[in-house]
Amino acid sequence: MKRFLITCIALVAISAAATAQEPTTQWPYLYPEFRTGIVSFADGQSQSYQLNVHLRRAGLHFLDSEGIIKEADISKVSGAQIGQEPFLKVNGEMMRVAAQSAHGCVAEEVLGDFAALTETGGAYGVSSTTAATRKLSSIETDSQINQNHMLLMQSRSNGKMLSMLKAYWLVYPGNVVKATRGEVEKIIPADRKADWKAWKKAHNIKWNDPESMVNLLEFLNP
Repeated sequence: MKRFLITCIALVAISAAATAQEPTTQWPYLYPEFRTGIVSFADGQSQSYQLNVHLRRAGLHFLDSEGIIKEADISKVSGAQIGQEPFLKVNGEMMRVAAQSAHGCVAEEVLGDFAALTETGGAYGVSSTTAATRKLSSIETDSQINQNHMLLMQSRSNGKMLSMLKAYWLVYPGNVVKATRGEVEKIIPADRKADWKAWKKAHNIKWNDPESMVNLLEFLNP
């Protein structure tokens, strides 16, 4: 019995620790902590920072020498390496390079599902407008800037749990295309429709697998 109780307590502790790593409205970040990384700038320069990706607009945040959170000017950034993961600026957002080849790469866009936090059915006599306003007032979406990151980490559990939305993009010279069957087929020229039909039949593309989708670039950017 004693061993059973110890096991249960351990499982609860592990579960609580895992939950603590999830993003919240108080800590709307891709990573549970800021990580050492290198920012590559559009002018060819690079610099090391403690970095994280904000889930509101996939912006790039960094820590100054005092541990205060700052937001990078995304217009001056071309990419970054956060820990072991490469990122590329795509459509003005920082996206992780999920797969790449000689023809281009598949970029993973991760954003917080803030819209879900404002959905309400107006239960218990509270109007949906009032309930939504109350929820919105508790969402600290961009207030992390200029705040001490250690204090925010300590208060992360006070926020609402934040689900993440993922999408993939095909990136190759001069082009950015959302990696869905419909969006890809929109850009196939009329004189290549037959080739596309044959190529698609020969390649079983999995539209939720970056390693599979990267093969599309062979056709799009031969």
